[in-house]
Amino acid sequence: MGTYKIKVNIELVECKEMEEEGDLIKNKNGSFSMTIREQDAVSIDKCESAVLKAAYPSIREALSNHLSEISKKKPLNKAKPEKS
Repeated sequence: MGTYKIKVNIELVECKEMEEEGDLIKNKNGSFSMTIREQDAVSIDKCESAVLKAAYPSIREALSNHLSEISKKKPLNKAKPEKS
């Protein structure tokens, strides 16, 4: 069985645009982003909450894609008949 590398990239960058605060946006490259206010950006609890909220759909989508690809590569093992 092979090995798999999990890569995660999270960036918190200052920006000029202000979408609706807290709205999760799916970008053209498949990533997700969210804009938070400066007063939230200096709070570790608010930043952590926003990062987790933005990361969750990315995690689910990556897992879904990964498992779909795995299922295409490997046939399901047929259940062995039970001995009586």
